[in-house]
Amino acid sequence: MTSTLPVQTDPLAPPEPRPETNRDRVRRLLLDPLGFRFRKGHDEAEGRRFLDGLCDELAYMGDDQLVVLRRMLQVHGEGSAKAFWPDRPTFLGFAHRVQPRPLTEDPLVLSWFGSVEGPRAEREGTLVETFGYIEARRAPPVSDQARRLIASQAAENARRLEVLADRRKWSHSLDPGEVAWEVWYLDRRTMLADLVKTERARKEVRP
Repeated sequence: MTSTLPVQTDPLAPPEPRPETNRDRVRRLLLDPLGFRFRKGHDEAEGRRFLDGLCDELAYMGDDQLVVLRRMLQVHGEGSAKAFWPDRPTFLGFAHRVQPRPLTEDPLVLSWFGSVEGPRAEREGTLVETFGYIEARRAPPVSDQARRLIASQAAENARRLEVLADRRKWSHSLDPGEVAWEVWYLDRRTMLADLVKTERARKEVRP
């Protein structure tokens, strides 16, 4: 029977580098090269939270897009010397111009569909129309007028689906454009139903 000797490690050897996180990547490609600073007297911990939050919000962007964003922001520092960090809306506004964030990853959308509004839209058959409203306006449908508009659009779309199902039932010819719309609509509805389920489950397990 052979025995194995324990592996000896060199205590003087440098530690293995840790994998780069998305937050690290955004810092490396965007924030560190920009070299902006906070104004005198700015709370250090608050500043770290601000920059960490930016990293997390911009982590969806690709490497090349982060470099383009950096070049755009270089001349948009605050103060007379353009040396202070721009505010969050400035970062996000330019980021949206370079690479719009997928709406299904937008915190606004996830929060809305993860709330009671998600199951409500699913029950009322307005998932696709609600998503379309937010997509067009970058804001949730909080007013009665917005909800009426969504309900009207959903009723019209439900009617289109019924007509297609009826024509298919009786073997009538189908317009290719309408069939393509039907596939798109049903796929998006399934995607949004899955999103609601995922976000509701996430909220239930959140401490």
